[in-house]
Amino acid sequence: MEFQTTDLCDANEGKVRAVAPMFRSFGGLGRFAGPIRTLKVFEDNALVRSTLEGPGQGCVLVVDGGGSMRCAMVGDQPSTWWARPMSG
Repeated sequence: MEFQTTDLCDANEGKVRAVAPMFRSFGGLGRFAGPIRTLKVFEDNALVRSTLEGPGQGCVLVVDGGGSMRCAMVGDQPSTWWARPMSG
């Protein structure tokens, strides 16, 4: 799959937005796409874990940790779940 963010934005004006490059990659892929699932949590990764253990159906999981630096949302165990495709 080859695409540029600028081309996607131009082709879908008013329908998509790009975010500042603040994300870190944990999946080992340079590019990926799929429906987005968003979790908003604060200093508790239980919902992240239960979501990753469930069916993913090709979705991209985005976790909003509320800016806290006191609790890892993805540690050593959850990161191994991310390394595999979420089951569908």
